[in-house]
Amino acid sequence: MGSRKDFETLIPDKIRKKLRNDGVPFSELRQASKTPENLIEAIYRYWRGGNVRIERNWNGIPAEAENVPYSNSACLLPDDRIYLENSTFRDLWKAATWNVNSIRTRLPLLLEWLEEQNPDVVCLQETKVEDAQFPAWELRQAGYESVCYGQKSYNGVAILSKHPIKDVQLGFHNCYDQDNARLIAATVSGVRLVNVYIPQGQTTESDKFKYKLTFIEELIQEILAENFSDSPLAIMGDFNIAPKAEDVSNPEAMQNKVSFHPEEHALLAKLTDFGLCDLFRKFDPRSGQFSWWDFRTQGFERGEGMRIDFILANTVLTSSCQACIIDTEARQQDRPSDHAPVIGEFKL
Repeated sequence: MGSRKDFETLIPDKIRKKLRNDGVPFSELRQASKTPENLIEAIYRYWRGGNVRIERNWNGIPAEAENVPYSNSACLLPDDRIYLENSTFRDLWKAATWNVNSIRTRLPLLLEWLEEQNPDVVCLQETKVEDAQFPAWELRQAGYESVCYGQKSYNGVAILSKHPIKDVQLGFHNCYDQDNARLIAATVSGVRLVNVYIPQGQTTESDKFKYKLTFIEELIQEILAENFSDSPLAIMGDFNIAPKAEDVSNPEAMQNKVSFHPEEHALLAKLTDFGLCDLFRKFDPRSGQFSWWDFRTQGFERGEGMRIDFILANTVLTSSCQACIIDTEARQQDRPSDHAPVIGEFKL
């Protein structure tokens, strides 16, 4: 995925300083590069990662220029002014959730992604490893302390952070579902994070579906017990529920199926009725924006998936959110998870 240093090597020396201070029009930058294709790819990658800023001016009046946030449908225009980001521009706090589907298998990809995206905090699900085998040392070398709640081969949740992790809670307050590592909570930078991995449910006729519904009911009670109405709160993770028709590739075929069932929708609505906002939908209303694709059916290649991974935030945190995206590029890498990260940026 490269590094910021690699990105700078694609930029001619004569305009590198200008890129940091005054910005450079996209057309000028492209013409000056010996490898414009590689440069354009890098610009998009680092725009998404927050290492470059794009300023757009429709009227030609400098005072009316607008910062353009990255989105999956973002494009660059010839007159867009590109700035190499630095620490003095804006201090956004970046949080992400990602079902990694085995942290040991996905560790090289995770470490590269952490270097590129540089998030402040990450909630992981399906780590599939006992705590003693969790790669805390490797993550610490990458600049992240971690807390984990795991089990062998199944489930497992963890929180990674560049900042101190406080008030850690493993599992539910009332000790529900102690045999399964599906919930971990902690406070980072004054934000209370509840990281959850909701059961998939298998089929609507199975006991696993009943377990899923009960789990969500217990999660609702857990959030009520958190009582963080006046402080920033986020419930993040793999919910295994696609909320609406635009969140699945074939809503007719999914009707009354697991992950798109009326009972699941009712419980998810009950949870969000506490004043929680689905941050991705605050910024992107388009259909076909998925966070999970089935390996078995080549869902990613066919564009067939579901949006089942969320950052749900209370009013206090929602008001500070500047952007929220699904990082589909992570799904395109070698040996990816079947899920893509969801990333939110906040001005705390």
